[in-house]
Amino acid sequence: MNENTAWQGLMHRALELAAGHRTHPNPRVGAIVVASDGEVVGEGAHPGVGSRHAEAIALAEAGDRARGATMVVTLEPCDHHARTPPCTDAIIEAGITRVVAGALDPDRHVAGRGIRHLRQAGIEIISDVLPDDEVEAVDPAYFHHRRTDMPLVTVKAAATLDGQTAAADGTSQWITSEEARRDSHLLRAAADAVMIGAGTLRIDDPRLNVRLEEYEGPQPRPIVVMGDQELPQSARIWERDPVVLAPGPVDVPGTVLEVPNEEGGVDLRLGLIRIGELGYLDVLVEGGARLAANLLKADLVNRGVLYLGGKLAGGVGMGLFRSVFETLADAKTVEIVDLRLVGPDVRVEWRI
Repeated sequence: MNENTAWQGLMHRALELAAGHRTHPNPRVGAIVVASDGEVVGEGAHPGVGSRHAEAIALAEAGDRARGATMVVTLEPCDHHARTPPCTDAIIEAGITRVVAGALDPDRHVAGRGIRHLRQAGIEIISDVLPDDEVEAVDPAYFHHRRTDMPLVTVKAAATLDGQTAAADGTSQWITSEEARRDSHLLRAAADAVMIGAGTLRIDDPRLNVRLEEYEGPQPRPIVVMGDQELPQSARIWERDPVVLAPGPVDVPGTVLEVPNEEGGVDLRLGLIRIGELGYLDVLVEGGARLAANLLKADLVNRGVLYLGGKLAGGVGMGLFRSVFETLADAKTVEIVDLRLVGPDVRVEWRI
């Protein structure tokens, strides 16, 4: 096994350590300390905001064996004071002589500073052991937000095979199977926030929480996009302190962000920027058809998951997007990144 292959294997392990943690607005990071004899003597993953970073955890586990060792870390170590001290200082003080870094941090507070500081301290830097997209796949929302100031927006929908999300009378439960609904709760569990329109709030009165028996993690923050009607005062969602994107002042038991547009409605782009500023970088949109259409037309959608139930509507009820499809040139080109059966249904994952 050559050295680069060894670094690749250790980087894959570090990515496994990072995966699954809810750390936003911080990045998911995994780190490994490898002694000069090749033995792994320390591992760590950043568990969340306010906690020690992955590098500090791995160094603490390694102890004195960190001196003269190599650190493999999925993201460039931070070099600034925030809630915790700079990881670069800890790496230097521990006597690490080589750092294998998975990706440069696009955050403007880091942006190469960490690597430069380590090099200036005489530490060897190895990079590009894995393709950037493979490293970034452990936390795509973080990289997207730091590059664009926008959360990563995923649209989730369920429809019949011929594209109807509900019947003309509004009935929609259940188009898809229990297996597909369970999978959709896993999507919620991975998201920082779940967004719906006011129409969905009035019709479905959803809770937007993860309802899996074995799930013990944090719940996503609900977000409601207000329309031109008053919001119902008795909705169950008020128990969960939702964020409400509103065109102006509104008296509801949630956190209201006033983001008016020129037409007197909600400025979705500004609203999403404000959502990102609150630390919610991964937003799952679950309804309704008008909100999804408006987000798509404004080029604010990054990816989607569509569940196609084993049913044929045989007519026109309610479509995935409530908007007029004028001409084929208006269609968005997407890349199908995953296609599989979930129970009796088809799950299609796509990205713009």
